[in-house]
Amino acid sequence: MRQGASTNFSGVPMRPKHENDAIPKIAPKWLKYDRQVLRFDTYFQEPVVESKDENFRIHKCTMLYYLEDDTIHILEDRQENAGLPQGVFLKRHKVPIDGKTAAAVHWSDLTVPMDLNVYGRVFRVYNCDAFTRTFYAGEGHSIGDAEPLPEDLYKNARAMINFK
Repeated sequence: MRQGASTNFSGVPMRPKHENDAIPKIAPKWLKYDRQVLRFDTYFQEPVVESKDENFRIHKCTMLYYLEDDTIHILEDRQENAGLPQGVFLKRHKVPIDGKTAAAVHWSDLTVPMDLNVYGRVFRVYNCDAFTRTFYAGEGHSIGDAEPLPEDLYKNARAMINFK
C-alpha cells in the first residue's frame, strides 16, 4: 500500500480521532447520579394505648433517596435496650406516591418539612444534610427550612429515673 492511503474501504466515513465513542454525549441517569444519595431526617409517631405513663412514642428514622434509580431506603435509628425491633424499616425500592397509582416518589416531591405517607405510615421529614441542600439549590428547587425534632416526654422521664 502506498503511504497515506485510506484503510477504510467500507464506504462509511471515519470518525474524527478526537471523538471518544466510549463516553456518551448525554450521560444516562444511572451514570450521572452514580453513588449520589439524598439524606433526610424523619420520624413517625406510634400510639401507645396499653400504658398510663405515655400516649405515643417518637421513632427517629433516616430516609435515603438514591438518585440513580429513584429508590428509597428507610432506617430506624437503634436505641439501646429499647425492646423493639429496629434497623431497616423499608428496604430499598421505588415507593408509590399513594397506594393506588404506579407513580413513584421523585426527589422533586420531597421538601422540608413535609409529611410522607409510606404504605399507611406517615413519616415527618424535618431536616436534610448539606449535600441534599446543595443538590436542590443546583437543580433550582427550594427545599425549605429545618424544624426541630419533637421531644419524647416519656423517654426524657425514663432517662431521669434511670440517672444515677
